[in-house]
Amino acid sequence: MLCRGQRFIIGLIMRSDQAIMAPLAPDAPKDRFDVYRFFNGVSQEGKAGIDAGRTRIPLVKTFLLEHVSASCLQSKKPETLWADLTCETRPIDDSFFSITADWQDPQTKKTARKVVGFLEPFDARFFAFYTCEAVADAQKRVARWAQHPDLDMTWFSSPLLQTLWQKDVLFRGDARFTRLVFKHESIFEMPGDFAEPGPSQTSTDTARGMPSLPDEDGPEPEQRNARVELGDRIGRIRKSLHALQDSYDPMNALAALRIPSLTETGGHDLYQSGRVTNRTASFEDHRNTVRHIYGIYKSVLNYTEQLAWQDDRLLGGAAGDRGLPAGGAPLIVRFAEPLEKATFQRWINMAFQKRNRFKLWGQPIPMGPNKVHVYGADRHLWQPINLEITNEGLTALLPRGTCGNTFHRLVTNIQHYVSPKITTWLGATPFSDVVARWPANSTSAGAGTAHAAHAEGGHAR
Repeated sequence: MLCRGQRFIIGLIMRSDQAIMAPLAPDAPKDRFDVYRFFNGVSQEGKAGIDAGRTRIPLVKTFLLEHVSASCLQSKKPETLWADLTCETRPIDDSFFSITADWQDPQTKKTARKVVGFLEPFDARFFAFYTCEAVADAQKRVARWAQHPDLDMTWFSSPLLQTLWQKDVLFRGDARFTRLVFKHESIFEMPGDFAEPGPSQTSTDTARGMPSLPDEDGPEPEQRNARVELGDRIGRIRKSLHALQDSYDPMNALAALRIPSLTETGGHDLYQSGRVTNRTASFEDHRNTVRHIYGIYKSVLNYTEQLAWQDDRLLGGAAGDRGLPAGGAPLIVRFAEPLEKATFQRWINMAFQKRNRFKLWGQPIPMGPNKVHVYGADRHLWQPINLEITNEGLTALLPRGTCGNTFHRLVTNIQHYVSPKITTWLGATPFSDVVARWPANSTSAGAGTAHAAHAEGGHAR
């Protein structure tokens, strides 16, 4: 039997066959379970639209955000954090809040204050923001929040997504449907770098996550811009993926991964910036999957900082053989192909501008035609970071107290915008081993995810 919130959502949809402006929140929820029931109604309608071949309301989505580690700085309460972002929080219980912010009516273009979603602190460092706002509007909102020094995205690099594919998705059944999106945009590449046009798939992501065709009459710069989407059964992709990745470098830049549900039809699309989109009929299943992903990311980040901040005497001979600086394990990235001089110079000129994609600040010091040193700062928390950048790769040293999220943001954006195929270490440890450091209770197929999350109060009554 449908609850009041579910009947309200579905009743609105049934009154029109056209896409409509659905509510973003239930009216005066008494507790978090009113919100869960509301999102369950949205999820059911969203899944019905997916099955029918069209969606009339935006899907439920979660943004995982990172604040500060207890080893870095004193954390702030959600009320204080979001007040700095000109938002109001209203506690629904001691760990669940509504978020009120400016919202623009897409029809009248008038701005009003409105509940745009709900916030759940998983701990003092990580927050989940649940919303059913249109994806383009929600992404802009969260991107603005992440410009504040106290907040950052969670960064699911290609190596981490690849590990999720190998350790989790592959074990969910060969007959289950999944989706992998590989994306690389060489925004720093100059036209002169190409002797002839290379393979290109110029496309943009629409709100439904499908590629749109480029305008044949519009401009199309001659630079590497690859987007490859594989939507198929797990078993079929398993047989072909390794050969595809060996034959075409951008196939190593995994940017999104669908995680099939353990209990429902459909799945959950995980993107590199920590957005998780629910493509099942259950918000409970979505939240359980988000908590599973959060547990993995938290474990990986803790291990990253354990390595990056440790005494250099613990790094071992392999690190010393590479001539690494003392004081901790540096991030070492090597490109599959050296960058052309023009590309390298353009990257250095743009990489430290205000609001750059790497969220770094610094003044590059030239050390040669293809080498710079940067004694800079991470704009997240304004903590120091030291870098040596060449046309063949990058070495970054994270002083104790600087958030390990910085390394994962670097790897993510390097593969997306600079070099699609890289080899990476954290000190003497291959980065693939770092991102495989999962919690002890995480099984290969995510089994027990629902039980673990329900045990923490996640079941929607």
